[in-house]
Amino acid sequence: MLSWLAVCCSGLLHINAAYKGPRWQFYLFKPLTILLMMLIALVGGEANVYTYLILVGLLFSLFGDVFLMLPKDRFIPGLLSFLIAHILYSVAFWQQFDGPMIWWLPSLIGAASVIVFLLLLPNLGPLLIPVGIYIAVIAQMAWGAGEFWMNAHSQTAAYAFGGALLFMVSDTVLAFERFKGPFRASVLLVMSTYFCAQGLITLSVMP
Repeated sequence: MLSWLAVCCSGLLHINAAYKGPRWQFYLFKPLTILLMMLIALVGGEANVYTYLILVGLLFSLFGDVFLMLPKDRFIPGLLSFLIAHILYSVAFWQQFDGPMIWWLPSLIGAASVIVFLLLLPNLGPLLIPVGIYIAVIAQMAWGAGEFWMNAHSQTAAYAFGGALLFMVSDTVLAFERFKGPFRASVLLVMSTYFCAQGLITLSVMP
């Protein structure tokens, strides 16, 4: 419980610093929040392939966080880091799936992803292909987590699916902020859903 309290405090300090400063607090607490989740998964998670995939996914998320918050923006390396994280999460979720496919689920997720892509399309420019690939990867990650939950109906699967859906929300808001223009509540929306997504995915490794 105290470890999760530390995660919450760290995340809130980062969000607060994004609006009010100081800058050192902004740079420190974003990666620290993910690092704390990695430690929770490492200490409390089961020693299996699923946990290891989630841990490495968190590590690449940490790399992505650092790239995206650097004063000199490293958007492409950040995008690539999160792309790898989503692929690792996807492998973890699909490995847990064992049962009949629920075909309406990818239809809903795919339709939502296409709508987001079309709304962003006029502003993507040379990033059209990388962003399109990223949207496709995160959509199939959510699909994998959803199939896992629809078949297992376990708490672990519920955490995984909830985390994947929140990740989609976070990345969608981030994409609109970057390509359509910033708005005051964007940091709060992006980071609160992002930290909750990573927290739920971390919880999915707990026995």
